[in-house]
Amino acid sequence: MAALLKQRGVAAARILLEQTGTDTLSSVRAVVGLLRARGLAAPVYVATSGYHLPRCRLLLRIAGVAAGVCPPPQVPADAWQRWFWRLREVPAIPYDAGLAVLARLRSGW
Repeated sequence: MAALLKQRGVAAARILLEQTGTDTLSSVRAVVGLLRARGLAAPVYVATSGYHLPRCRLLLRIAGVAAGVCPPPQVPADAWQRWFWRLREVPAIPYDAGLAVLARLRSGW
């Protein structure tokens, strides 16, 4: 994603990568930690696959981060793959959102 952002004119110095997360929620937690450790309150722009953007943005907003989205890359895929990716988000969004709300309530996240 960093390469795509650079291709679209975003300066490398403005891209902060999070590479420790093992799933969406742990990545969001890590991003929130990175931002707070650096004292950054500027908007964050999510760069990921199109089907995944809504969940990432929602979780960041639950965590109190102003989050926008970058245009997703165009990935050639057949209709079955596109629908599979979209449908797997159906249970994932409320599940991760619930966990994020609990984390925020418990820890002031």
